[in-house]
Amino acid sequence: MAVQINWLNEPWAMTIHFSDKVTADDMREVIGKCLPRLRENPIYFLLDMTHVSSVDPRLFELSSLSEWIYHPNGRWFAYVQPHRMFSSIMKMRQRGNYKAFDDYNEGLAFVDRTSRAEQERVRVS
Repeated sequence: MAVQINWLNEPWAMTIHFSDKVTADDMREVIGKCLPRLRENPIYFLLDMTHVSSVDPRLFELSSLSEWIYHPNGRWFAYVQPHRMFSSIMKMRQRGNYKAFDDYNEGLAFVDRTSRAEQERVRVS
């Protein structure tokens, strides 16, 4: 498996580390774990593609991909070194909640900061 999913700040922020070739099956697994949690709570995602060698173009045909990226509780999708093809397509599909970073720590800081700000807003209201 070329995917590892972890909580950064449960239930507000998740990290997803991809490596090698990202397949449609890998993406189905990610979506299968993330989508049910999105139904419960807003989530910020950090998707680390630093070690990705290629992306299976069939993953963009998954109807569940649209369900995940357009879910109203999906806040930011922050990508670290997104693969060229993946970046091009996702920039077009994700308007307003796509952000790319060259450095993992910058992406991590962004997701941590923005998710904690929302957590604080919810706590105060």
